[in-house]
Amino acid sequence: MAHVDRISNLPDDLLHCILSLLDTQEVVQTCILSKRWQRLWADVDSLELVLPSFKTHSPNIERRFTKFIDELLSRRNNSDLREFRLFCEESFFNVSHRKITAWILYAIRHKAKVIEIDGCLYWSLPRDIFTSSSLEELYLYIPSLGKGVVAGKVNLPQLKKLHLNGIIMSGNPAILRNLLSGCPALEDLSLNVCTIDLHMVSSPQLKHLSIVSALDTARIESIKTPNLVSLCLKLSGDVLRAANLEKMPFLLNVIVSVTGGTSFDENCSILAAFPNVRSLELCGNIMKDLLRVELLKCPTYFNLTKLHLRDLCQFCHGDLVDGMLAHSPNLEKLQLCKTTRCCQREDD
Repeated sequence: MAHVDRISNLPDDLLHCILSLLDTQEVVQTCILSKRWQRLWADVDSLELVLPSFKTHSPNIERRFTKFIDELLSRRNNSDLREFRLFCEESFFNVSHRKITAWILYAIRHKAKVIEIDGCLYWSLPRDIFTSSSLEELYLYIPSLGKGVVAGKVNLPQLKKLHLNGIIMSGNPAILRNLLSGCPALEDLSLNVCTIDLHMVSSPQLKHLSIVSALDTARIESIKTPNLVSLCLKLSGDVLRAANLEKMPFLLNVIVSVTGGTSFDENCSILAAFPNVRSLELCGNIMKDLLRVELLKCPTYFNLTKLHLRDLCQFCHGDLVDGMLAHSPNLEKLQLCKTTRCCQREDD
């Protein structure tokens, strides 16, 4: 049977779908396969630019990386982008900030719906990124957002997902407020190891909220997210000491982890905010302190079927475990601390 190149005979749309699964350097390399492939890469609407993939080449990694991206963008068809993802490594500091800004602006001008910047020591995003009318998802793993947010000039009407990781935003409590007020369609917010003044988180349309290990974070005073479906809070006890979470009737999945810090305020209200929760995980070495303050105020969780009390055990905290069980009449699965010697462990 004569050789038939079945892949090259596939329609362009399907080939572009295949190319979207590769990083951009690999996509460009397909141009040597045949004449059919010579310009296919130029129509790809997803760019994934990965600095570590250049490690096996010359020692001038950053220069090769920069030249590759510049030539790629100059030769690419002038069509809109769906995704633009840039992955650097913190050990490589020599990728020019001016170049990174130019690449981000290219993505914005070409109406990228998804932008991700990861691992770059990049301190000032262009202000245009906070006024994009096409951006739907933004993932940032950089030290700072820049002046655009501080100035309050945020207008992202289509943004639905915002994930911030390792960003320093302390000293100005208006930053988070400006971000949320400028994103009227936001549904998913994640703050991971960010240094930020939270105070109040207010977003009526938000469905998913995750705040994890926010180091040196000021106390959270209130969370007003009435349409939330999932919530993950992994913070120190001091941050949540006097927190007041308003009722979230649609909240189904909750993780609350509190470690370190001092005692909770008597007016603290966290556990009463999600009466219809289905899956609840309470953990952290001072969760027992939170339960002692709030247990009597807890609603009856009629919909709760899965309860995980990771740092409690029946032997050491029997009153707290029994109290949670009394509030969970339809529970199907209970998971406690694996050891029955947690009190002795704490004493050690």
